[in-house]
Formats: sequence, C-alpha cells, structure tokens
Amino acid sequence: EQGQAVVFSGGVVGRIASVNAYTATVELISSPHFRTAAHFEGDDRPVEFRGGINPGLQPASGQVATVPADLSPSLKDPLRLTSSRLGGVFPDGLTLGWVYSLDPSPDGLFQSGKVFLDPRLQSVREVAVLIPLETRDEDDP
Repeated sequence: EQGQAVVFSGGVVGRIASVNAYTATVELISSPHFRTAAHFEGDDRPVEFRGGINPGLQPASGQVATVPADLSPSLKDPLRLTSSRLGGVFPDGLTLGWVYSLDPSPDGLFQSGKVFLDPRLQSVREVAVLIPLETRDEDDP
C-alpha cells in the first residue's frame, strides 16, 4: 500500500509512493520531499530527518534538524541516526545514516547537520516492504 516502509540490509530505502498492478514507485530517503521522525542510537529524543538535494553521481545525503545541543559527533565518533516509530511508518532502530558534525542553530537550543546515507543505496537490487501487523479500518483517518 502507499506509505509502507521500504528497507534493505543497510537500513531505510524510503516509502511506497504509488502502487501499480505489478510494480510500485518508491520515494527514496534521499529525496528532498522525504521527511520522517528519527533519533540517534542510544538517545530517545526525537529529531527531524529530511532528504537532501542530491546531484547525480555523488553520494546521497540528507539533513537532520532539531538535534539537542548536548550531542556532539566527530569524525572519530560519528552518531548513527535511526528511524523512530513516532514517524508512523518505520519501526525504531533502522539505520537512516551517520552524522559526523553538527552546527548550532541561531537560537542556540538545537543543532542541525548533514546525514551521510549508505553508499549502497545507489545500487540497491533487492528491498523488502514492511507490512504492518495491524490493519487499519477504512473509516479511521
């Protein structure tokens, strides 16, 4: 169904954008229109992930925002950004990407930064679609 999670061995690929008789179109995690709730491994506070503007033939990336000011990744000790069930589509703990540095926001309360996505996303051959165990009623919004 539209909106279902698409994953591969390296983590999140995206979500189903449209469904046809034998195929489906996937909105990739690297798309600038892709947004989801996330959190850093070992930290339950929610942050916002969104895809980036990715020129062709270069590694895909995204952006993370509303990151608490006390988190500080580095090249030696990057932070793993994972999915959050708060987004309503993905379960907790699927890899979205890695963050190596964060910049403070003008208000000083939060940080934002670049998320480096798995380079295997450029050549994925097999994916899995996560189907929820509970079915939604057609009357539910």
